[in-house]
Amino acid sequence: MGFHNFMGNTPILKSIQQQLSEGKNLSSFLFSGISGIGKWTLAHYISKALNCKKLSNDFCDSCTSCLKINKNIHLDVKTYSPDGTFIKINQMRELNKEVFFKPFEGKHRVFIIDQAHHLRIEAATSILKTLEEPPDTSSIILITDSSRDLLATIRSRCQTFHFSPLESHILQKILKQQSTFSPEDIPLVENLSEGSLGKALTLDLNQYRKARGELIIALDACIDNLSYHQARKVMDYLTSFKQKDRFNSNLNILQKLVRDIFILKIDPSGGMITNIDLHQKLNILSRKVTFQQIRAAAQSLDWLTKGLERNLNKNLALDQFLFTLSGLTRPSSTF
Repeated sequence: MGFHNFMGNTPILKSIQQQLSEGKNLSSFLFSGISGIGKWTLAHYISKALNCKKLSNDFCDSCTSCLKINKNIHLDVKTYSPDGTFIKINQMRELNKEVFFKPFEGKHRVFIIDQAHHLRIEAATSILKTLEEPPDTSSIILITDSSRDLLATIRSRCQTFHFSPLESHILQKILKQQSTFSPEDIPLVENLSEGSLGKALTLDLNQYRKARGELIIALDACIDNLSYHQARKVMDYLTSFKQKDRFNSNLNILQKLVRDIFILKIDPSGGMITNIDLHQKLNILSRKVTFQQIRAAAQSLDWLTKGLERNLNKNLALDQFLFTLSGLTRPSSTF
């Protein structure tokens, strides 16, 4: 075990290893990028490398220190994450105090702020001085999926590393080793994960295909049969889930299908589509819809997605999508 097991984002890994080997003070880091691409893993690796009892600038994963960090019981490694919706000021006040304590049982203290974009403004401002001048015995690592949602004053005080989605050959290799997906399904899973290993390993492919099948019926009803009743029935199914995450997941599937049809209007070969296992079916649908219809439908879905943040009426917005996709119009006064 050690840094050599880290997959992807090689330049970032090499930079961290070089700083460790040169004995530089690893003070304040910001790891940004989509979820599931190794930000948390690398922060975890750094905490072990700084405290490993057997190795220098790397970790063995077998000494008492490494094992304690793996179990989240090491006194010198602490993680802060949202308490409810936000990371609150009392949590950061605790960090401001503890960061100046000398190590209790290891060689170095590491404080990880997970989902740092959920810092309340007062919590974020409270750690500015600490981020700028942490003691030599402590390191702070902020992890975020959305660095733009962090205060500029936070970003400016950290050494920032932007993590890229995992490359195709790396993701496929890991999926073959660690997942139960069949070899035939791995290319689809890779497409759906968008380079996120975490997303790939937690994907329920059966549930995805079930929801996708229902949505294909709605698209077919609009594009081919022009059956509003049938399409609306499917959309009622889409909106029936009380869990926000479930609705967003279904909406994301719908967007991928519309995007694929849009791409196939331009390039029927389908080299860039996500749902590669439905290439033939989606190609048929793409030939039955005009470019203007599918472009307007895609714009309608984008408008719906952005509108969710301001409590847009989902049913009316989906109606707008259905009528647009069908090539029909509906009076704007109803929206």
